[in-house]
Order: sequence, then C-alpha cells, then structure tokens
Amino acid sequence: MKIKSYLVLLLVLCFAVTGSLINAEHHEPKEEPKMMDLPGPQLVTGAWMFIAAYKADPAVLKSLLPEGLEASPTGQVVINMYTVPTAEQTSGFGAYTLTYLTVELKDQDSYVMNSDITYPGRYFIHYYNSSPVMRDFTKKVGIPAMEGYTTTTVENGKLTATLTIDGKPMIVSTADVGNELGNFSGGHLNYFGLINTEKSGKKVNQVVKYPIPFIGATVDLKNPKITFSAPEDHPLSKVKPVAAEPVWAVWMKGSFVYPQQQVIHEY
Repeated sequence: MKIKSYLVLLLVLCFAVTGSLINAEHHEPKEEPKMMDLPGPQLVTGAWMFIAAYKADPAVLKSLLPEGLEASPTGQVVINMYTVPTAEQTSGFGAYTLTYLTVELKDQDSYVMNSDITYPGRYFIHYYNSSPVMRDFTKKVGIPAMEGYTTTTVENGKLTATLTIDGKPMIVSTADVGNELGNFSGGHLNYFGLINTEKSGKKVNQVVKYPIPFIGATVDLKNPKITFSAPEDHPLSKVKPVAAEPVWAVWMKGSFVYPQQQVIHEY
C-alpha cells in the first residue's frame, strides 16, 4: 500500500507535533499521575502512536453500536496503541499509556485540513488506560475506560506495541518503521461514546460526540501485523481481525485534544 494514500485515514487525534525522531527507547510513563477532577478539554503533545484499521465481523460491530449510530460499510475497526512517557506532554493527565479500539461509522465523517478527503467517525468499544486519572476523566464522558498497560518499542527499525491486561499480553502489533518524519497533516476527527445517566428518575442513554482537533506526521511503515491473544471468553476476542495484516497502518507522532462531549442523541 502507499502510505500517502492512507495518511488522512491514519491520523487519529493530534494537535501540535513536537520534536525528536524515533529511537530505540522503551516508551513507558515515568511518573504516576495524581487523582484530580480535571475539566475538559485537555491537551496531549508528541505521542508516538501505532494506528491501524482492520476488518472484523460486521455483525459483531453492528451489535456494539448504540441507537443513532450505524457501522460504516467498510466493516473496520480502528485500533490505536500509544504511550505518553512524561507528564510534561499533557495539560493535566500526567504520563499514561493507552490502547483503544473503535468501530468506523457511517455518515459521521471528519475532515482533513486543506483536503477534499474525509474519513469515518469512530465509536469507542474498548479503551485500556494505565492512568487512574484518565480512566476517571474518560468514564465520566462516556468512554468505556478499563485498566490496561501498553508498551511501544523500536529496536533496529522494528516496532512492537503490546497491550497487557492483568499481566497478560492481549494484543501485539509489529511493523518495520523508518525514522524520518514527513507527511504533516491536521484537521478534525469525530469520536463517539455512550453515557448512561438518569433524568427525572428514569434511566437515559446519551450518545455523545467528541470533536478532536489534531496535527501530526508519520514515518515510513512496512509489514504491519496485529495479533490478538485474548482468550475466547474475553470481550476483545469478539472484535479480533479476520486477517493478521491490517487494511492500513501508520507509526506517527502527533498531538491532540480530549474535548468536552456533545450530546447528539438520547433514548
């Protein structure tokens, strides 16, 4: 595949690209964040992210969406695995690691700056974060946050991204990557979640939208593979890829904003 052809589909969340190129360091948070009641929006800068789209069971994806949202005909899941090693990269979250999975949506397209190309909105179905601060923040705005730990390493041009839950590796992604940033781009990306609340003593579901501004850049990437090792009774196994090779993938450095949610539908 040509990396430029998919660039606009790969840029998931970003806001201001910073700094250095890829090296062989092990990307892990360097300090534990403190619990606090954070307001939105919150800024994250300079995160290295492995982002990919892969085919999954269309019937399963349809069953995971709330009323008012429809799965894209692509039948794809977009996965993002990344680390934010230092607190200085965020406006309040502190250091953290994250792997999330989203379903691509129909008629919820986002835009890319100075381009006529759009790409589908995304609904959060799994969200594994190492930071209690972020899990508290995201649960309140309708993102299904659970505890999990992600590592990313680049050694001799080989990227390995691993999601570990309860001490067990559940997803491992690999790729051959370069070290020169290019293909800079920015824009807006539409994410969605679901808040369960009460109104006048009745339970109400609120479908919420998170408009995410971003800016980022990628390096060359080849031979991406995604392997799920979650047991059959784990929720992740329901959305595993139908093939090891994703439809598209990137290793990128970008920055983005976690905004305040917008309620778009209630039922």
